[in-house]
Amino acid sequence: MIRKLALASISIFISCGNANTPLDADTRSRIDSISNARIAIAQKEYDSLCKSAQTTILPQLVDSLKQERLREIQEQLKTVPR
Repeated sequence: MIRKLALASISIFISCGNANTPLDADTRSRIDSISNARIAIAQKEYDSLCKSAQTTILPQLVDSLKQERLREIQEQLKTVPR
């Protein structure tokens, strides 16, 4: 999404003038500011999603793997001669 915003911003500025004309410092500064703000927002959202997944999904996955391994151990123990 951030890339789309940056590309849209750049294409708008490029379409306003000659494509070979470099962006001025003010335009580059605005693009950087907008990009940095959007990156910060996205980072907070991703961090929140990651923390949520660690407390909800990860324990379920660990329990599932543990149950599968315990089942495999039980199956192997059945083949051990007594």
